[in-house]
Amino acid sequence: MFEETYLTRIEERVFKDTILQKETGAKIVGVYCAFTPKELIAAAGAIPVALCSGTSQAIPAAEAHLPRNLCPLIKASYGHALNDTCPYLHMADYLLADATCDGKKKMFELLADLKPLSLLQLPQTAETPESHASWLQELYRIRALLERRTGISITDAGLLAQIRIYNTLRATICEVFALNCGEMPLLYGYEIDHITSMAGFECNLPARIGEMREAIAAVHQRSKDTLFQKKMQHRPRILLTGCPSTNKKVLKLIEENGGVIVAMENCGGLKTAGFGVDETGDPMESLAKRYLDTACACMSPNPRRIDILKKLINEYRVDGVIELTWEGCHTYNIEAFTIERAISEQFARPYLHITTDYSQNDTGQLKTRIEAFLELLA
Repeated sequence: MFEETYLTRIEERVFKDTILQKETGAKIVGVYCAFTPKELIAAAGAIPVALCSGTSQAIPAAEAHLPRNLCPLIKASYGHALNDTCPYLHMADYLLADATCDGKKKMFELLADLKPLSLLQLPQTAETPESHASWLQELYRIRALLERRTGISITDAGLLAQIRIYNTLRATICEVFALNCGEMPLLYGYEIDHITSMAGFECNLPARIGEMREAIAAVHQRSKDTLFQKKMQHRPRILLTGCPSTNKKVLKLIEENGGVIVAMENCGGLKTAGFGVDETGDPMESLAKRYLDTACACMSPNPRRIDILKKLINEYRVDGVIELTWEGCHTYNIEAFTIERAISEQFARPYLHITTDYSQNDTGQLKTRIEAFLELLA
């Protein structure tokens, strides 16, 4: 139902909306990770756009400057900047980049030669009052930077208005995922990815929320079809966790071989969409708390990730967990040991850890491993 044409139509609408806003003076701000509060950008009258890349074509150019054994997500992002092959990056006036993993931090030093870039100094723990105070101070610095760049003053009232819009967006994304909480899942993982994708520029969010709700209505209508019900019966229910699924190779292999991804914990999924910003307190304090609490493997310790996984396993009736780690991502690769132990011992679910890159070289091997894992769950 929700094939490439669905996303293409939305991308065209979003692109047109962005051009109209840019012609009236709106700035475009590129972001690279889930820690950057997009509410701040929007409150300054600017348009956020996510720039992490999922394609392999730009990687050879990046490897002229970056190590070959670096994470493919980082190489793809930098390669597109070198080649000027990403329309979102091309249109960005400046970039906000979070200091998460070491690979990204060092790549951002090179990227700053290509685009104006400000690095957000992210504390490496969310567990202490000192880290929250440091992060709050950093967000105030970014607030002042955005005001200078856009010429627009960010008021607390304007910021609260954007917090409410983004909270509605998160709640709507959760509504899409929740369609898979029942006895029979109503969506494939690739369909969830299509429906919830922001299609690039984050402008006119009310329209994007409306499109998602239209999709939800269509899914409920399709669920009455007996042929669809038959297709969904007896498919092992998979929770996908780990690195951002920027490249869709593993997602497709799981569902082409008989599984259904009922939930995704990774960035862009329920780890980030499942938690809103407090609308009752000071908006800057609320933003600092919400974003610093993101359960990323770059944080140490990172107990919230296990809490989230437990919640999702129960709510989505998960049969098995597959963890995706991009080659060269040491933070997720090391944390996978802790995650496997929790999944296997605490939650009593089968676990499969896949380490791969963006190429198709290991597709056959991955297919064999995934098929064997799904047979174990059948």
